[in-house]
Amino acid sequence: MADTNPTAVAKRRYIIALCGCMAAYAVILIPAIWLLSHDVVAGPLRYAVALAPAVPIVFVWLTILRYWATTDELERRVMLESLGVAGAITALLAATYGFLEGAGLPHLSAWWTWTVFMASWLVGRLIVQRFYE
Repeated sequence: MADTNPTAVAKRRYIIALCGCMAAYAVILIPAIWLLSHDVVAGPLRYAVALAPAVPIVFVWLTILRYWATTDELERRVMLESLGVAGAITALLAATYGFLEGAGLPHLSAWWTWTVFMASWLVGRLIVQRFYE
């Protein structure tokens, strides 16, 4: 029997679309890394190859926004609050590490900000969801 709960339908569509986007990301990222690390491409094409993995990331965020728009109010609230928690955690850690860089710790890549934000979003989701159970 098909599930008619709009949130369940939205979640199933979200997971399928997200998996497709992440598969596309891997399919584009792996050759891009190889091409760049082996200096196979040069000039403007090098920048295009470097930016190519960003395209599926745009679709990941569009998938998240579509899920947000098609789910119920509680799920939207949990997502919004967990994003707030992630932003706060990321800002706190970034500022703290920025001060520590002044004391001699090495400068980190911007990739760390992305990684911390996404991990914080997961932690925020787990924390916020507990309040609504």
